[in-house]
Amino acid sequence: MHFTSLAATAFVVALASALPTNNHVVLEQRSGQSSWTADDRLKPDGRIKLPMRIGLKEKNIELGDEILTQVSDPTSEKFGQHLSPEEIVELFAPKPENIDAVHQWLEASGIEASRISLARGRNWLNFEASIAEVEALLRTEYKVFAHQTGQRHIACDEYSVPEHVADHIDLIMPTVHFDTKITTDPAQRKAKRDIPDNLKPGNPNSGFLPKKGPTIKGPGASPDAAQPFDLTTCNTMVTPDCLRALYGFPNGTLAKSSYGIVEYTPQAYLQGDLNLFYTNLARQIPSGTAPTFDSIDGGVDQTTTQSFNYNGESDLDLEYAIAIVYPQKVTLYQAGDLVEGASFNNFLDALDSAYCTSGGGDNANFDATYPDPNAGGYKSRDCGRYTAAAVISTSYGSNEADLTAAYEVRQCNEYMKLGMQGTTILYSSGDYGVAGNGGQCCTKAKCAGGTLNKGGSGTFNPSFPGTCPYVTSVGATQIVPGASVTAPEEACETVIYSGGGFSNVFAQPSYQASAVKAYYANHKPTYSATQYNNSQTVRGYPDISANGANYVVAIDNQITLIYGTSASSPTVGGIITLINEQRANAGKGPVGFINPTLYANPTALNDITSGGNQGCGTAGFTAVSGWDPVTGLGTPNYSKLLNVFMSLP
Repeated sequence: MHFTSLAATAFVVALASALPTNNHVVLEQRSGQSSWTADDRLKPDGRIKLPMRIGLKEKNIELGDEILTQVSDPTSEKFGQHLSPEEIVELFAPKPENIDAVHQWLEASGIEASRISLARGRNWLNFEASIAEVEALLRTEYKVFAHQTGQRHIACDEYSVPEHVADHIDLIMPTVHFDTKITTDPAQRKAKRDIPDNLKPGNPNSGFLPKKGPTIKGPGASPDAAQPFDLTTCNTMVTPDCLRALYGFPNGTLAKSSYGIVEYTPQAYLQGDLNLFYTNLARQIPSGTAPTFDSIDGGVDQTTTQSFNYNGESDLDLEYAIAIVYPQKVTLYQAGDLVEGASFNNFLDALDSAYCTSGGGDNANFDATYPDPNAGGYKSRDCGRYTAAAVISTSYGSNEADLTAAYEVRQCNEYMKLGMQGTTILYSSGDYGVAGNGGQCCTKAKCAGGTLNKGGSGTFNPSFPGTCPYVTSVGATQIVPGASVTAPEEACETVIYSGGGFSNVFAQPSYQASAVKAYYANHKPTYSATQYNNSQTVRGYPDISANGANYVVAIDNQITLIYGTSASSPTVGGIITLINEQRANAGKGPVGFINPTLYANPTALNDITSGGNQGCGTAGFTAVSGWDPVTGLGTPNYSKLLNVFMSLP
């Protein structure tokens, strides 16, 4: 893999293009941001304190890719020899000279040592400072940015640091970043800063949430209602039994692994819906069966507001996750209170105390702030409180163009560390084909500047974290209309289109090189470099797919059809969990990061060779033989995948 070398290359390019000012260099800059315009200069009021976070260069980060490969490559003698969290911290903690250099710079610039603290993982320095202090420190100006909705945000266009400390720093926050923050209903935010819907996956209007189809059974539906569910109707109504027929996996029989589903407040499941689903579609599961509830930063399963937009995602994820792996217990990671909400970083904090704000990682402008300063908010901070499940599925995402490369690289490295510890991380690839979250496309080649349009034209807009090479990105397929459940599937073109394409940030990982090379040799797209990154050197996604159309789901006391990669990801996660159970029963550990094994064994998946993922005014890419940027390597073949993974140590 070459991911870490790309991060280094991007950093060198940034420095090379920087304009030195009194021995300062520009560390990061933002040339544009969708729907945001600079409004007023933020007055340097000494009463306003910015919570500054400096991400220090971690040592050995260039070795992380190699180590992950060693424990994940099926040909490696070290396959499955995963590291402990303590070993991860010691491996990557910055060198003392990195910490000292930045600390000395801060003190020389007037930031007293008593104001500076070091993260537990020694990879973040944090302090509070006035606007005037930060502007002088970073040679920048903070402005109030206004969104077309009237929302406002504090940020800067670029910032600089002295040349002699630049090599010790990855990024500084708050500065140029607009991170994915999942927030709650406006009435509940209590004057908190807001950001556009395309940057709030948990918001009821988010483009990453599943899409609603028709209601097929009314309130309080029961098995005695007129509509039957069996294998003859799978081409119009997908059930757990349909998925078993499609991918050949059995009912769960063991409880020897762990499976986690991530949700963000205000998204919530209803126990009554789970019970209704069991009664109609999974009778082997007793009524009242619920996930293990891990509340992160005040995460609550709110039931005050009930509708498809609030319950659809959680009901879908949990009903199918539980149905596939039962009697295995599913853990629900519910992130964020009703006031602040949460972000992906808040979730990662809860698994890794070294990544957490109470020691350093998050930023009040981008990630939810805990302890919550608002009335009624969560008054603690969940750093490293929970253990990562062996498999974790997340059905949310954003666009690469919404964030800076440095920010995405840093978060992606956290997924790398989880993989090194034996966790399989799955993210849905998106529902708008080659367009981004909500169907938006970029206005410049490679999404330079991050400016987006409404999606009728423009440059393809890849998603994040799905483009991170250390996660498994999951696309969507469908049963061909009118075909039987045993017939080959096609790329999903009903209501949604499988997200897929090529990254503008991450280099092509070595495990994928052969597959992508074959794709270009045999099926090279005709699109130009102005439409997508056709360098043939970058990460392609998705990696794998599963059905994403016509899922039968119990929501708000009725049976409804749902569409989206939001369904595909928890399905693949369930199948991997069943494989982990069998490995555990044989005295073996979890499969961990699965991508190297998948790409080394493409015949263990069902190749998808028809359908496309239109978007941005084009037909998008086309599913073809072998890997493609629509359905990846194809859909799971449980028996073949089981044989592959059981043959490994």
